[in-house]
Amino acid sequence: MGGDFRYMNAAQNYWSIDNMIEYMNEHYSDKYLFKYSTPSDYVDALQKYEVEWPTKYDDMMPYSDGPDSVWVGYFSNRPNSKENVRKTSHIMEATAQLNAEKMFD
Repeated sequence: MGGDFRYMNAAQNYWSIDNMIEYMNEHYSDKYLFKYSTPSDYVDALQKYEVEWPTKYDDMMPYSDGPDSVWVGYFSNRPNSKENVRKTSHIMEATAQLNAEKMFD
């Protein structure tokens, strides 16, 4: 639910989620079970379907949103940001190479 820094008031956030879970289980429990979970619960549930996870080798661009905050492997969402960073990186590399060549001419 949400993203980084969207919910700064944990008590309010959990109260809202608790209410949503209660409502959904009261009205849709014949089809679904809503509950808090963990990544290991999710992976364990998938094991019964024998899901084979691919290994991702490409598109592991670094992403930084602050002076001491670098994320590597940020490829799962925000494709427009990813494309802009990739294009800008190529332009900056090409410009740096041209400048270096001019310095030694």
